[in-house]
Amino acid sequence: MSEAERTLVDKSESSSFEDLASAAAQEIEEAKLAEVAAAEKDRPAETKTEEWQDVLGSGSLLKKSLKQGDESTGLRPHRSDICRISYEVKIRDSGEIVEKRDQVKIYLGDNEILQGLDLALTLMYKGEECLLQIAPRFAYGDIGLKPGESLGLVGEVDSPKYSGPAIDSDTWLEARLELHDWTEEPEHETLPIAERMETGIRRRARGNWWYGRGEPQLAVQLYRRALDVLDESEGGITDPTPSGDIAPSSDALKALLEERMRVHNNMAAAQLKAGAYDAALQAVTRVLSCQPSNAKALYRKSRILSAMGRNSEALEAARAAAAAAPDDAGARKELQRCEQKATRDRSVERRLAKRMLGTDQPKPASPDKKPSRAKMLVWGSLLLSLLVGVASVLVYRYKMQEH
Repeated sequence: MSEAERTLVDKSESSSFEDLASAAAQEIEEAKLAEVAAAEKDRPAETKTEEWQDVLGSGSLLKKSLKQGDESTGLRPHRSDICRISYEVKIRDSGEIVEKRDQVKIYLGDNEILQGLDLALTLMYKGEECLLQIAPRFAYGDIGLKPGESLGLVGEVDSPKYSGPAIDSDTWLEARLELHDWTEEPEHETLPIAERMETGIRRRARGNWWYGRGEPQLAVQLYRRALDVLDESEGGITDPTPSGDIAPSSDALKALLEERMRVHNNMAAAQLKAGAYDAALQAVTRVLSCQPSNAKALYRKSRILSAMGRNSEALEAARAAAAAAPDDAGARKELQRCEQKATRDRSVERRLAKRMLGTDQPKPASPDKKPSRAKMLVWGSLLLSLLVGVASVLVYRYKMQEH
């Protein structure tokens, strides 16, 4: 585990803390948009197409109508509505085209398009066309976009790569956006399995794109939305028919289950990256309850438990992951890391135990097997002095006897 991972704070007091944070941010944005919408409604019609509208009041998202929409009903799309739109995004200063889409279907509020486009759609009427100036914060953010990176186009798992000049953290974009029409999102239980699979996969793919850009919380939102449409309904998922008696094939259910497991796995990785350890553990637990030998889930469980400081459980999960996928280099590396961590922990525990028991006192130095040269000189001098003394006594006694 990297130093950065070790210092992450567990923010997951509830399993959906990131949803609460994003919901609060969404409420703020929606409140601002509601104010702007009310002000715009009161303005004379002739001025609506002639001036830039500061959507959020901060100058970071400007909107100018090019063609008026149908305002007769006063209705605008809301979050989760399915909008059919066309748009072209350019770099504002150079005019280079970043991406262009015609008649594409998006779920409003799902972060399937740039946030600036998403916000502007909530202020548009059916048939309206507008021009937008979008600050980096509501475009490609601090990360930007480099040539060769994925555009993450909605509805495309293998999205095309960006081929224009680099978009930096201070690059403004300009977009032409048209709202053709919209419909409410249908109840998931009424959708055929094939359509549910398609929607779930597109949301997972977009979530993967956000995760790859270092935006785990946005990725989690997409993964949760994918699970909404992939979850089983009461009595099991069925392909709707007029009579309701045709059950789906086992292959369809198996494919749906596999897709759900992929989404749960990916969501666990994003939650781990965001520091939501409890929520991440819940996600892999759901996978392992259905697929106990899922190597990817076991690997991520080990990483999550390590981040939580539950090292012995992490080692157990790492061993299970390595057993489930013996040829997987990542699983082997994780097991090695956990084993090294366990060895270090045991060493620390032994040292602490010795200190507590007072058995860690240093041992006395053992005597030298051979006396050093200095010691030999000292002993030699003492012996010589002794011999001289004895000789003096003997000489004195001998002289006394002669007298």
